[in-house]
Amino acid sequence: MKTVILSLAALVSTTVMVAQSNASDVSQTGDDNLADVTQVGATNSSVTLQEGMGNTATAIQGSDAFASTSGVVQQTQIGNKNSATAQHEEVLNEIYQVQIGDGNTASATQNLAFFGGGNLANQSQEGNGNGAVISQEGILNTAFQVQVGDANSASSTQEGTFNVSDINQNGTFNSAIITQIGDGNSSRQTQLGDANVATGEQWGPDNVLIQDQDGGGNAAVSIQGSSSFESRGGEVQQIQIGEENSAFANHEEDNNTILQGQAGDANSASADQNLGSFGGDNLAIQVQLGNGNVATASQNGSTNISDQLQSGDENVASVTQSGTDNVAVQTQIGIGNNAEALQGGFFFTSRGGSINQTQSGEENNAFARHEEDNNTIVQNQTGIGNSASATQNILTFGGENVTDQFQFGNGNVAEASQEGGDGLSGESNLVLHFQFGDENLAISDQNGVGNTSDIFQVGTSNVASDIQNGVNNNTFVTQFGELNTSTILQNGTNNSAVVTQNGGQ
Repeated sequence: MKTVILSLAALVSTTVMVAQSNASDVSQTGDDNLADVTQVGATNSSVTLQEGMGNTATAIQGSDAFASTSGVVQQTQIGNKNSATAQHEEVLNEIYQVQIGDGNTASATQNLAFFGGGNLANQSQEGNGNGAVISQEGILNTAFQVQVGDANSASSTQEGTFNVSDINQNGTFNSAIITQIGDGNSSRQTQLGDANVATGEQWGPDNVLIQDQDGGGNAAVSIQGSSSFESRGGEVQQIQIGEENSAFANHEEDNNTILQGQAGDANSASADQNLGSFGGDNLAIQVQLGNGNVATASQNGSTNISDQLQSGDENVASVTQSGTDNVAVQTQIGIGNNAEALQGGFFFTSRGGSINQTQSGEENNAFARHEEDNNTIVQNQTGIGNSASATQNILTFGGENVTDQFQFGNGNVAEASQEGGDGLSGESNLVLHFQFGDENLAISDQNGVGNTSDIFQVGTSNVASDIQNGVNNNTFVTQFGELNTSTILQNGTNNSAVVTQNGGQ
């Protein structure tokens, strides 16, 4: 086994050390064709063209201890039961394979377990049960695979430095898999039509993976990093348009970016960062437009940001963050929306985190939660069956907590709980509820240090309840219109309560 990757300069220098110069040109037309070419040495070239019925072409350059210097293989097949295989070992190798029609299969391998070269493998297929496989190792590798039509499948595996792989598929039962190991790898998979699946795996720093899917039962999976964490500065872009789309992205360590966009039908997007973990400075953005969308993001580490936007039909969005300086923003517009953002775990981390949730229209429900230090929750809901709930510090230790909840119209309920208690902590808590219209209920429960609860409600069956315990507490409750009730209970130090109510109007 060759287990050392040479520098490119060392590779090029080997081209003058082997004396052989082989060339082969095979052209076949018609029925049951078979071509087999084996070349060992330097400056090898092989061209094979086949046309018609049960064709098989195999070209092997190199071995008997590795040589195939500057070799090129070109194989073209047209029609019926075609299969092409090419092989290489070392230094500036290129493989091109083109297949058109019927049960085509193409396979290309280069370097065959290390040492290196500036390898290129290019495979193009058009029509009927096509499959293409490329495996490359070493330095400066590039793989392209293009497939058009019927039950296509393509797989590329690359290992080394500066690898680029590009798979492009067009129709019917397409599947694409890319695996890359090394630094600065870039890969793109594009699929249009029918039951497409794309999977990309990359290990190493500064990798980029882009997956585009257009129609049918699409699923895209991206994994950057692990067995034991290797993914720094990686970026994942997954774009899906139409029908049963699902996208998953994954990361480990720091400075990673996930961007996912979906438009139409039963979309689901999931993003995860740091996993195993280490990490910081991660970003996840998920955008969904239309029909049964679900977005979930999980981040742990420091300075994480998650931004999720959903527009239309049964949307659910959830963000879980643990660490330092986290920000989560969720915006939902229309029909059966549910948003949940958690920052910090039961044992306290979430410092300087902020949650912003905005919902507009029908059966909205928002929940937010916090643990410790400089936390802020803002929840804004407009229309039909809204409920908002916020808790902060989760028993306890403290931070400068603020909860703002605004709701306009139809069966609104808002609840906020902030903590402190006998041992205090909980710090400078503030809760504001504004609710305009229909069956509003607002409850604030506060414990400890400089608390304010302000409830303002206008219209129809309003109830407000404030309970406060300890140090500089204030409540202001103003309710206009119909069946208003206010209950305020305060315990300890500089408490003030103002209630204004204007009953049934």
